[in-house]
Amino acid sequence: MNETTWSASEKKIARRVFMEAVQRELALIMTEFKARAAGAKTPDVMWELEGWLRKTRRDFDEKYDFRYPQLDIVFARLLREKRIELESFKGLKQERIERIARFAAALEEAVNGAR
Repeated sequence: MNETTWSASEKKIARRVFMEAVQRELALIMTEFKARAAGAKTPDVMWELEGWLRKTRRDFDEKYDFRYPQLDIVFARLLREKRIELESFKGLKQERIERIARFAAALEEAVNGAR
């Protein structure tokens, strides 16, 4: 079995970890949206909020891509952003967990190197 093939049990774990991250991030976005909307006192601020919401949705949709060939990279990004933890992957093959951790470290290096 190659490293991009997901077993049935791994798919179940991946779906759970993914959906938990989605729900946590949506809750944060909703909280921020409500705070911004409550503070919108002028039409200009209202339209700024609409732009923020559109960009946030675009970023969210780009980040949360549940396609199995992409999941190692998606999980690496979520791990780097501290939206999930390695312990969440209990039950996945050790090789996959290590691969996700390596990808996360490489992303961190790339981000820090770009600063």
